[in-house]
Amino acid sequence: MFILRLIIAALIVSYIVWLFNTRIMGKNLSFSKVVSWVLLATFLIYIILAGISVLVE
Repeated sequence: MFILRLIIAALIVSYIVWLFNTRIMGKNLSFSKVVSWVLLATFLIYIILAGISVLVE
């Protein structure tokens, strides 16, 4: 369930970033490219924080 929340949050953030880049910045980015980068960044941050948590405990 926690992973599902991460994916939903990443999709919402991806849409906001994509909308900002296409409407305000005028860049021509595909939505799938933005989604893949945001999902990758989200899970990398999750893995790093989980690793730090294991090391601290």
